[in-house]
Amino acid sequence: MDSFLKNKSVLIIVVISPKYKTDVEGDGSDQHGLHTKYIHTQIQNEFILQRCLNFRLVPVLFPSANQSHVPLWLQSTRLYRWPEDAKDLLLRLLREEKYIVPPLGKELMLTIKPL
Repeated sequence: MDSFLKNKSVLIIVVISPKYKTDVEGDGSDQHGLHTKYIHTQIQNEFILQRCLNFRLVPVLFPSANQSHVPLWLQSTRLYRWPEDAKDLLLRLLREEKYIVPPLGKELMLTIKPL
């Protein structure tokens, strides 16, 4: 698990749900063995070290969740709502741009006439 967290080329999908909020803000017990709180702390630290610029985290808001379930430190980044933003989410995971830049037009020629 730590190798994925340390590998900066790996995107991290943060699935946000009411259960996620309970797990990361709860008393610290990890009854289901997923280490949710540990991972949350690690990605939060990375986010802060990156000066709150998000390069790897892909927060996905599930239908049962709303904005109040998103951790405060993650609310300034782009949220993907499942399934409404499925296409945008796929593009993000593939690291592709949504908009294709059009090709440049013909080269302009500048003519200067003395007065």
